[in-house]
Amino acid sequence: MALNGKQMKTLVKNGQLIDGTGKSPVKNASVLVDGNKIVAVGVDVKADASARVVDAGGRTIMPALIDGHCHISYGDVRTQEESDISASREYRAIRAVWNAQKVLRAGVTSFCDPGSTCMVSVAVRDAIYSGMFEGPRIFAAGPFLTSYNGIADYFPTWVNIPTGIGALTNTLPEMITEVRKQVKEGVDLVKVAASGDISNPTSGADMSSLTLEELTGIAREVHRLGRKVTAHARAGLSAADCSRAGFDWVMHGTLMTDEHLDVLLKNNTPLMPSLTYLTNAVEFGKDCSLPQSMIDGCKRELDRALPILSKAHKAGLPLLIGSESGFALIPYGHWHARELETYVKYLGFTPMEAIVAATKLNAITVGLVGEIGTLEPGMLADLLVVDGDPIADIAVLQDLSKIKVVMKGGELVNLNRPWPEKKDWAFEQTITFGWNIVENPSVSILNKAFGASGSGEAAA
Repeated sequence: MALNGKQMKTLVKNGQLIDGTGKSPVKNASVLVDGNKIVAVGVDVKADASARVVDAGGRTIMPALIDGHCHISYGDVRTQEESDISASREYRAIRAVWNAQKVLRAGVTSFCDPGSTCMVSVAVRDAIYSGMFEGPRIFAAGPFLTSYNGIADYFPTWVNIPTGIGALTNTLPEMITEVRKQVKEGVDLVKVAASGDISNPTSGADMSSLTLEELTGIAREVHRLGRKVTAHARAGLSAADCSRAGFDWVMHGTLMTDEHLDVLLKNNTPLMPSLTYLTNAVEFGKDCSLPQSMIDGCKRELDRALPILSKAHKAGLPLLIGSESGFALIPYGHWHARELETYVKYLGFTPMEAIVAATKLNAITVGLVGEIGTLEPGMLADLLVVDGDPIADIAVLQDLSKIKVVMKGGELVNLNRPWPEKKDWAFEQTITFGWNIVENPSVSILNKAFGASGSGEAAA
Protein backbone atom coordinates (compact mmCIF):
# COMPACT_ATOMS: atom_id res chain seq x y z
CA MET A 1 0.00 0.00 0.00
CA ALA A 2 1.21 3.48 -0.83
CA LEU A 3 0.41 6.61 1.16
CA ASN A 4 1.01 9.85 -0.81
CA GLY A 5 3.29 7.90 -3.12
CA LYS A 6 5.31 6.42 -0.23
CA GLN A 7 5.26 2.74 0.70
CA MET A 8 3.53 2.22 4.04
CA LYS A 9 5.14 0.33 6.89
CA THR A 10 3.14 -2.50 8.49
CA LEU A 11 3.67 -4.02 11.92
CA VAL A 12 2.18 -7.48 12.45
CA LYS A 13 2.46 -7.82 16.18
CA ASN A 14 2.05 -10.02 19.21
CA GLY A 15 1.63 -13.45 17.61
CA GLN A 16 3.26 -16.84 17.85
CA LEU A 17 5.98 -16.64 15.21
CA ILE A 18 6.86 -19.57 12.97
CA ASP A 19 9.58 -18.16 10.73
CA GLY A 20 9.82 -21.05 8.23
CA THR A 21 13.46 -21.89 8.99
CA GLY A 22 12.60 -24.79 11.28
CA LYS A 23 13.40 -22.93 14.50
CA SER A 24 11.04 -23.33 17.44
CA PRO A 25 8.06 -20.96 17.53
CA VAL A 26 8.51 -17.67 19.39
CA LYS A 27 5.71 -16.27 21.54
CA ASN A 28 4.63 -12.61 21.46
CA ALA A 29 6.72 -11.81 18.39
CA SER A 30 6.24 -9.21 15.68
CA VAL A 31 7.18 -8.69 12.04
CA LEU A 32 7.89 -5.22 10.64
CA VAL A 33 7.36 -4.70 6.92
CA ASP A 34 8.57 -1.70 4.96
CA GLY A 35 7.22 -1.59 1.42
CA ASN A 36 7.38 -5.14 0.06
CA LYS A 37 10.09 -6.50 2.35
CA ILE A 38 10.54 -7.60 5.94
CA VAL A 39 12.90 -5.33 7.85
CA ALA A 40 12.72 -6.72 11.40
CA VAL A 41 11.48 -9.81 13.24
CA GLY A 42 11.40 -10.53 16.98
CA VAL A 43 9.85 -9.89 20.37
CA ASP A 44 11.13 -6.33 20.72
CA VAL A 45 10.20 -5.04 17.25
CA LYS A 46 8.51 -1.65 17.26
CA ALA A 47 7.22 0.77 14.64
CA ASP A 48 6.56 4.49 14.53
CA ALA A 49 3.09 5.99 14.68
CA SER A 50 2.75 6.12 10.89
CA ALA A 51 2.82 2.32 10.54
CA ARG A 52 -0.28 0.28 9.88
CA VAL A 53 -0.76 -2.24 12.71
CA VAL A 54 -2.14 -5.77 12.43
CA ASP A 55 -2.74 -7.33 15.84
CA ALA A 56 -2.07 -11.08 15.74
CA GLY A 57 -2.67 -11.57 19.46
CA GLY A 58 -3.48 -15.21 20.25
CA ARG A 59 -2.79 -16.25 16.65
CA THR A 60 0.12 -17.55 14.58
CA ILE A 61 2.29 -15.49 12.21
CA MET A 62 3.94 -17.67 9.58
CA PRO A 63 5.23 -17.54 6.00
CA ALA A 64 2.62 -17.71 3.27
CA LEU A 65 2.32 -21.08 1.57
CA ILE A 66 3.96 -21.98 -1.73
CA ASP A 67 2.14 -24.61 -3.79
CA GLY A 68 4.57 -26.45 -6.04
CA HIS A 69 1.89 -28.13 -8.19
CA CYS A 70 -1.21 -26.21 -9.28
CA HIS A 71 -2.68 -26.47 -12.81
CA ILE A 72 -4.48 -23.13 -13.02
CA SER A 73 -5.70 -23.64 -16.62
CA TYR A 74 -7.60 -26.87 -15.93
CA GLY A 75 -10.68 -25.45 -14.19
CA ASP A 76 -11.57 -28.09 -11.56
CA VAL A 77 -12.20 -30.65 -14.31
CA ARG A 78 -14.06 -33.93 -13.75
CA THR A 79 -12.97 -35.77 -16.90
CA GLN A 80 -10.06 -35.86 -19.30
CA GLU A 81 -12.34 -34.64 -22.06
CA GLU A 82 -13.06 -31.50 -20.03
CA SER A 83 -9.35 -30.99 -19.53
CA ASP A 84 -8.43 -31.47 -23.18
CA ILE A 85 -11.46 -30.43 -25.20
CA SER A 86 -14.10 -28.42 -23.33
CA ALA A 87 -13.80 -24.61 -23.24
CA SER A 88 -11.59 -22.56 -25.52
CA ARG A 89 -8.07 -21.62 -24.51
CA GLU A 90 -9.16 -17.96 -24.46
CA TYR A 91 -11.95 -18.71 -21.98
CA ARG A 92 -9.60 -20.87 -19.94
CA ALA A 93 -7.21 -17.95 -19.50
CA ILE A 94 -9.95 -15.67 -18.18
CA ARG A 95 -11.33 -18.42 -15.95
CA ALA A 96 -7.82 -19.13 -14.64
CA VAL A 97 -7.31 -15.52 -13.57
CA TRP A 98 -10.64 -15.75 -11.73
CA ASN A 99 -9.63 -19.00 -10.02
CA ALA A 100 -6.25 -17.55 -9.03
CA GLN A 101 -8.07 -15.29 -6.53
CA LYS A 102 -9.19 -18.40 -4.65
CA VAL A 103 -5.64 -19.74 -4.49
CA LEU A 104 -4.37 -16.44 -3.07
CA ARG A 105 -7.12 -16.20 -0.46
CA ALA A 106 -6.26 -19.71 0.73
CA GLY A 107 -2.88 -18.38 1.85
CA VAL A 108 -0.86 -19.33 -1.24
CA THR A 109 1.06 -16.30 -2.49
CA SER A 110 3.18 -18.19 -5.05
CA PHE A 111 2.68 -21.39 -7.00
CA CYS A 112 4.27 -23.44 -9.73
CA ASP A 113 2.08 -24.45 -12.67
CA PRO A 114 3.93 -27.48 -14.08
CA GLY A 115 1.79 -28.16 -17.13
CA SER A 116 -0.64 -25.79 -18.78
CA THR A 117 -3.23 -25.78 -21.53
CA CYS A 118 -1.22 -24.17 -24.31
CA MET A 119 0.35 -21.02 -22.80
CA VAL A 120 -2.55 -20.11 -20.52
CA SER A 121 -0.37 -20.21 -17.39
CA VAL A 122 2.17 -17.83 -18.95
CA ALA A 123 -0.62 -15.40 -19.86
CA VAL A 124 -2.14 -15.52 -16.37
CA ARG A 125 1.29 -15.05 -14.79
CA ASP A 126 1.89 -11.94 -16.87
CA ALA A 127 -1.59 -10.50 -16.24
CA ILE A 128 -1.16 -10.81 -12.48
CA TYR A 129 2.40 -9.50 -12.55
CA SER A 130 1.31 -6.45 -14.54
CA GLY A 131 -1.21 -5.54 -11.84
CA MET A 132 -4.34 -6.10 -13.91
CA PHE A 133 -5.62 -8.81 -11.59
CA GLU A 134 -5.03 -10.02 -8.04
CA GLY A 135 -3.40 -13.40 -7.64
CA PRO A 136 -0.31 -15.33 -6.57
CA ARG A 137 3.03 -15.22 -8.32
CA ILE A 138 3.16 -18.01 -10.91
CA PHE A 139 6.16 -20.00 -12.11
CA ALA A 140 4.74 -21.12 -15.42
CA ALA A 141 5.28 -24.10 -17.70
CA GLY A 142 3.67 -24.78 -21.05
CA PRO A 143 2.18 -28.10 -22.18
CA PHE A 144 3.83 -31.37 -21.09
CA LEU A 145 6.44 -32.75 -23.45
CA THR A 146 5.06 -36.23 -24.00
CA SER A 147 5.43 -39.27 -26.22
CA TYR A 148 2.79 -41.79 -27.26
CA ASN A 149 3.49 -43.59 -23.98
CA GLY A 150 3.35 -40.72 -21.48
CA ILE A 151 0.74 -38.84 -19.54
CA ALA A 152 -1.02 -36.09 -21.54
CA ASP A 153 -1.52 -38.30 -24.62
CA TYR A 154 -4.72 -39.98 -23.50
CA PHE A 155 -6.68 -40.30 -26.70
CA PRO A 156 -6.42 -42.65 -29.72
CA THR A 157 -3.76 -41.82 -32.29
CA TRP A 158 -6.34 -40.61 -34.80
CA VAL A 159 -7.37 -37.97 -32.24
CA ASN A 160 -3.94 -37.14 -30.78
CA ILE A 161 -3.93 -34.29 -28.24
CA PRO A 162 -6.92 -32.07 -29.01
CA THR A 163 -6.30 -28.70 -27.35
CA GLY A 164 -2.84 -28.58 -25.92
CA ILE A 165 -2.21 -29.86 -22.38
CA GLY A 166 0.50 -31.94 -24.01
CA ALA A 167 2.93 -31.50 -26.88
CA LEU A 168 3.46 -34.78 -28.71
CA THR A 169 7.20 -35.31 -29.26
CA ASN A 170 8.39 -38.82 -30.11
CA THR A 171 12.01 -38.13 -31.05
CA LEU A 172 14.76 -36.20 -29.34
CA PRO A 173 14.98 -33.59 -32.15
CA GLU A 174 11.23 -32.97 -31.76
CA MET A 175 11.69 -32.59 -28.01
CA ILE A 176 14.51 -30.07 -28.43
CA THR A 177 12.43 -28.08 -30.91
CA GLU A 178 9.49 -27.98 -28.49
CA VAL A 179 11.76 -26.81 -25.65
CA ARG A 180 13.04 -23.95 -27.80
CA LYS A 181 9.49 -23.04 -28.86
CA GLN A 182 8.23 -22.94 -25.27
CA VAL A 183 11.17 -20.84 -24.10
CA LYS A 184 10.47 -18.42 -26.95
CA GLU A 185 6.85 -18.20 -25.74
CA GLY A 186 7.90 -17.28 -22.21
CA VAL A 187 7.93 -20.34 -19.94
CA ASP A 188 9.86 -20.39 -16.68
CA LEU A 189 9.81 -24.17 -16.55
CA VAL A 190 9.61 -27.15 -18.91
CA LYS A 191 7.52 -30.13 -17.77
CA VAL A 192 8.21 -33.59 -19.18
CA ALA A 193 5.91 -36.63 -19.14
CA ALA A 194 8.52 -39.22 -18.16
CA SER A 195 6.02 -41.93 -17.26
CA GLY A 196 2.45 -43.00 -17.72
CA ASP A 197 -0.29 -42.70 -15.14
CA ILE A 198 -3.11 -44.75 -13.70
CA SER A 199 -5.49 -42.86 -16.00
CA ASN A 200 -3.55 -43.72 -19.18
CA PRO A 201 -5.46 -46.43 -21.07
CA THR A 202 -2.41 -47.99 -22.74
CA SER A 203 0.55 -47.01 -20.55
CA GLY A 204 0.26 -47.38 -16.80
CA ALA A 205 1.98 -45.52 -14.01
CA ASP A 206 4.75 -48.12 -13.83
CA MET A 207 5.90 -47.49 -17.41
CA SER A 208 8.83 -45.19 -18.16
CA SER A 209 7.93 -43.33 -21.34
CA LEU A 210 11.27 -41.70 -22.26
CA THR A 211 14.84 -42.97 -22.37
CA LEU A 212 17.70 -41.66 -20.27
CA GLU A 213 19.28 -40.29 -23.45
CA GLU A 214 16.12 -38.33 -24.26
CA LEU A 215 15.76 -37.00 -20.71
CA THR A 216 19.41 -35.96 -20.63
CA GLY A 217 19.07 -34.14 -23.95
CA ILE A 218 15.99 -32.28 -22.77
CA ALA A 219 17.58 -31.24 -19.47
CA ARG A 220 20.75 -30.07 -21.19
CA GLU A 221 18.82 -27.86 -23.63
CA VAL A 222 16.47 -26.45 -20.97
CA HIS A 223 19.40 -25.49 -18.75
CA ARG A 224 21.35 -24.06 -21.68
CA LEU A 225 18.40 -21.73 -22.25
CA GLY A 226 18.31 -20.69 -18.59
CA ARG A 227 15.10 -22.42 -17.53
CA LYS A 228 14.19 -25.15 -15.02
CA VAL A 229 12.98 -28.65 -15.85
CA THR A 230 10.80 -31.12 -13.94
CA ALA A 231 8.91 -34.27 -14.81
CA HIS A 232 5.84 -36.32 -14.09
CA ALA A 233 7.55 -39.56 -13.08
CA ARG A 234 5.48 -42.08 -11.16
CA ALA A 235 7.47 -45.06 -12.43
CA GLY A 236 10.58 -45.72 -10.37
CA LEU A 237 12.87 -45.96 -13.39
CA SER A 238 11.60 -42.69 -14.81
CA ALA A 239 12.18 -40.91 -11.49
CA ALA A 240 15.71 -42.30 -11.25
CA ASP A 241 16.50 -41.46 -14.88
CA CYS A 242 15.27 -37.88 -14.41
CA SER A 243 17.63 -37.60 -11.44
CA ARG A 244 20.49 -39.01 -13.51
CA ALA A 245 19.66 -36.57 -16.31
CA GLY A 246 19.98 -33.57 -13.97
CA PHE A 247 16.34 -32.50 -13.61
CA ASP A 248 15.84 -29.73 -11.06
CA TRP A 249 13.22 -31.73 -9.19
CA VAL A 250 11.06 -34.77 -9.86
CA MET A 251 7.32 -35.11 -9.37
CA HIS A 252 5.65 -38.15 -7.79
CA GLY A 253 8.20 -41.00 -7.58
CA THR A 254 5.40 -42.99 -5.98
CA LEU A 255 6.40 -46.34 -7.50
CA MET A 256 10.12 -46.27 -6.70
CA THR A 257 12.09 -49.13 -5.24
CA ASP A 258 15.08 -48.79 -2.90
CA GLU A 259 17.35 -48.90 -5.94
CA HIS A 260 15.60 -45.93 -7.54
CA LEU A 261 15.56 -43.97 -4.28
CA ASP A 262 19.31 -44.46 -3.94
CA VAL A 263 19.79 -42.58 -7.22
CA LEU A 264 17.81 -39.57 -6.00
CA LEU A 265 19.66 -39.62 -2.70
CA LYS A 266 23.04 -39.77 -4.41
CA ASN A 267 22.15 -36.74 -6.57
CA ASN A 268 20.14 -34.97 -3.81
CA THR A 269 17.30 -34.52 -6.31
CA PRO A 270 14.24 -32.93 -4.62
CA LEU A 271 11.06 -34.99 -4.95
CA MET A 272 7.46 -33.75 -4.97
CA PRO A 273 5.11 -36.72 -4.39
CA SER A 274 1.81 -34.76 -4.73
CA LEU A 275 -0.20 -37.35 -2.83
CA THR A 276 -3.37 -35.28 -2.44
CA TYR A 277 -5.01 -36.66 -5.58
CA LEU A 278 -4.42 -40.21 -4.35
CA THR A 279 -5.63 -39.58 -0.79
CA ASN A 280 -8.68 -37.63 -1.94
CA ALA A 281 -9.56 -40.34 -4.47
CA VAL A 282 -9.36 -43.03 -1.80
CA GLU A 283 -11.27 -41.06 0.84
CA PHE A 284 -13.78 -39.09 -1.24
CA GLY A 285 -13.83 -40.70 -4.69
CA LYS A 286 -17.28 -42.19 -4.27
CA ASP A 287 -18.70 -38.77 -3.37
CA CYS A 288 -17.94 -37.45 -6.85
CA SER A 289 -18.67 -40.64 -8.81
CA LEU A 290 -15.05 -41.54 -9.43
CA PRO A 291 -15.07 -45.02 -11.01
CA GLN A 292 -14.28 -47.79 -8.55
CA SER A 293 -11.41 -48.93 -10.77
CA MET A 294 -9.77 -45.51 -10.36
CA ILE A 295 -10.32 -45.56 -6.60
CA ASP A 296 -8.81 -49.02 -6.36
CA GLY A 297 -5.86 -48.04 -8.57
CA CYS A 298 -5.15 -44.95 -6.47
CA LYS A 299 -5.31 -47.09 -3.33
CA ARG A 300 -2.76 -49.54 -4.75
CA GLU A 301 -0.43 -46.71 -5.74
CA LEU A 302 -0.78 -45.01 -2.37
CA ASP A 303 -0.03 -48.28 -0.56
CA ARG A 304 3.17 -48.64 -2.58
CA ALA A 305 4.14 -44.99 -2.23
CA LEU A 306 3.93 -44.46 1.52
CA PRO A 307 6.71 -46.87 2.60
CA ILE A 308 9.28 -45.68 0.03
CA LEU A 309 8.46 -42.00 0.62
CA SER A 310 8.72 -42.47 4.38
CA LYS A 311 12.12 -44.03 3.79
CA ALA A 312 13.08 -41.07 1.57
CA HIS A 313 12.18 -38.66 4.36
CA LYS A 314 14.14 -40.57 6.97
CA ALA A 315 17.14 -40.63 4.62
CA GLY A 316 17.05 -36.84 4.26
CA LEU A 317 15.80 -36.45 0.68
CA PRO A 318 14.19 -33.01 0.19
CA LEU A 319 10.43 -33.62 -0.19
CA LEU A 320 8.51 -30.69 -1.67
CA ILE A 321 4.81 -29.83 -1.33
CA GLY A 322 2.35 -29.73 -4.23
CA SER A 323 -1.44 -30.06 -4.13
CA GLU A 324 -2.08 -30.81 -7.84
CA SER A 325 -5.11 -28.50 -7.69
CA GLY A 326 -7.15 -28.15 -10.85
CA PHE A 327 -9.23 -31.32 -10.68
CA ALA A 328 -12.72 -31.75 -9.21
CA LEU A 329 -11.11 -33.84 -6.46
CA ILE A 330 -8.82 -30.91 -5.57
CA PRO A 331 -10.71 -27.66 -6.26
CA TYR A 332 -8.81 -24.38 -6.23
CA GLY A 333 -8.65 -22.54 -2.94
CA HIS A 334 -9.44 -25.44 -0.64
CA TRP A 335 -6.84 -28.21 -0.66
CA HIS A 336 -3.49 -26.44 -0.99
CA ALA A 337 -2.51 -27.39 2.57
CA ARG A 338 -3.85 -30.95 2.48
CA GLU A 339 -0.44 -32.32 1.52
CA LEU A 340 1.09 -31.02 4.76
CA GLU A 341 -1.38 -33.07 6.77
CA THR A 342 -0.63 -36.12 4.60
CA TYR A 343 3.11 -35.77 5.25
CA VAL A 344 2.49 -35.64 9.00
CA LYS A 345 -0.08 -38.44 9.02
CA TYR A 346 1.66 -40.90 6.69
CA LEU A 347 5.32 -39.99 6.11
CA GLY A 348 6.59 -39.29 9.61
CA PHE A 349 6.98 -35.51 9.25
CA THR A 350 6.62 -33.26 12.25
CA PRO A 351 4.26 -30.33 11.65
CA MET A 352 7.26 -28.00 11.62
CA GLU A 353 8.99 -30.10 8.96
CA ALA A 354 5.86 -29.98 6.82
CA ILE A 355 5.63 -26.20 7.16
CA VAL A 356 9.28 -25.78 6.18
CA ALA A 357 8.69 -28.00 3.14
CA ALA A 358 5.72 -25.85 2.05
CA THR A 359 7.58 -22.57 2.55
CA LYS A 360 11.38 -22.42 2.62
CA LEU A 361 12.06 -25.60 0.62
CA ASN A 362 9.25 -24.97 -1.85
CA ALA A 363 10.82 -21.68 -2.97
CA ILE A 364 12.80 -23.73 -5.49
CA THR A 365 9.56 -24.50 -7.34
CA VAL A 366 8.90 -20.83 -8.07
CA GLY A 367 12.46 -19.69 -8.74
CA LEU A 368 12.65 -17.55 -5.60
CA VAL A 369 15.09 -19.32 -3.29
CA GLY A 370 16.38 -16.82 -0.74
CA GLU A 371 13.58 -14.34 -1.54
CA ILE A 372 10.44 -15.94 -0.12
CA GLY A 373 9.54 -18.78 2.22
CA THR A 374 10.87 -17.47 5.54
CA LEU A 375 10.11 -14.52 7.78
CA GLU A 376 13.56 -12.93 8.00
CA PRO A 377 14.89 -9.42 7.31
CA GLY A 378 15.39 -8.83 3.61
CA MET A 379 12.82 -11.38 2.48
CA LEU A 380 9.70 -10.46 0.52
CA ALA A 381 6.82 -9.87 2.93
CA ASP A 382 4.64 -12.89 2.21
CA LEU A 383 2.94 -13.99 5.42
CA LEU A 384 -0.19 -15.36 7.03
CA VAL A 385 -1.94 -14.79 10.32
CA VAL A 386 -3.72 -18.00 11.32
CA ASP A 387 -6.33 -18.34 14.05
CA GLY A 388 -4.85 -21.46 15.55
CA ASP A 389 -1.59 -23.30 16.03
CA PRO A 390 -0.48 -25.40 13.02
CA ILE A 391 2.20 -27.01 15.17
CA ALA A 392 -0.53 -28.45 17.38
CA ASP A 393 -2.91 -29.15 14.47
CA ILE A 394 -1.47 -28.94 10.96
CA ALA A 395 -4.96 -29.34 9.47
CA VAL A 396 -5.90 -25.84 10.65
CA LEU A 397 -4.22 -24.49 7.50
CA GLN A 398 -6.96 -26.12 5.41
CA ASP A 399 -9.75 -24.23 7.18
CA LEU A 400 -10.25 -20.98 5.26
CA SER A 401 -12.18 -19.47 8.15
CA LYS A 402 -8.95 -19.65 10.19
CA ILE A 403 -6.85 -17.73 7.65
CA LYS A 404 -7.28 -14.22 9.01
CA VAL A 405 -4.55 -12.30 7.15
CA VAL A 406 -2.84 -12.95 3.83
CA MET A 407 -0.01 -10.60 2.85
CA LYS A 408 1.78 -10.78 -0.49
CA GLY A 409 4.77 -8.52 -1.00
CA GLY A 410 3.64 -6.20 1.78
CA GLU A 411 0.09 -5.86 0.41
CA LEU A 412 -2.85 -7.13 2.44
CA VAL A 413 -5.34 -9.29 0.54
CA ASN A 414 -9.00 -8.38 1.05
CA LEU A 415 -10.51 -11.48 2.65
CA ASN A 416 -13.85 -9.82 3.40
CA ARG A 417 -15.22 -9.90 -0.11
CA PRO A 418 -17.70 -12.68 -0.99
CA TRP A 419 -16.07 -15.91 -2.14
CA PRO A 420 -15.80 -15.91 -5.95
CA GLU A 421 -18.75 -17.57 -7.66
CA LYS A 422 -19.69 -17.96 -11.31
CA LYS A 423 -22.11 -19.70 -13.64
CA ASP A 424 -20.85 -22.90 -15.27
CA TRP A 425 -21.47 -22.96 -19.01
CA ALA A 426 -22.43 -26.09 -20.90
CA PHE A 427 -19.30 -25.82 -23.04
CA GLU A 428 -17.11 -26.27 -19.95
CA GLN A 429 -18.47 -29.75 -19.34
CA THR A 430 -18.43 -33.13 -21.01
CA ILE A 431 -21.65 -34.32 -22.63
CA THR A 432 -22.74 -37.39 -20.65
CA PHE A 433 -25.47 -39.97 -21.10
CA GLY A 434 -26.75 -41.44 -17.86
CA TRP A 435 -23.56 -41.22 -15.77
CA ASN A 436 -24.56 -40.40 -12.20
CA ILE A 437 -22.30 -37.40 -11.54
CA VAL A 438 -22.74 -35.72 -8.19
CA GLU A 439 -24.19 -32.28 -8.86
CA ASN A 440 -21.33 -30.43 -7.19
CA PRO A 441 -18.48 -32.81 -6.35
CA SER A 442 -16.21 -30.07 -5.02
CA VAL A 443 -18.69 -29.02 -2.34
CA SER A 444 -19.59 -32.64 -1.58
CA ILE A 445 -16.08 -33.74 -0.70
CA LEU A 446 -15.35 -30.53 1.18
CA ASN A 447 -18.45 -30.91 3.33
CA LYS A 448 -17.51 -34.49 4.10
CA ALA A 449 -13.96 -33.49 5.00
CA PHE A 450 -14.60 -30.39 7.08
CA GLY A 451 -18.31 -29.76 7.33
CA ALA A 452 -19.47 -26.24 6.60
CA SER A 453 -16.14 -24.72 7.74
CA GLY A 454 -14.41 -26.04 4.61
CA SER A 455 -16.86 -24.64 2.12
CA GLY A 456 -16.46 -21.49 0.11
CA GLU A 457 -19.56 -20.03 1.73
CA ALA A 458 -18.10 -20.41 5.20
CA ALA A 459 -14.90 -18.74 4.10
CA ALA A 460 -16.63 -15.67 2.73
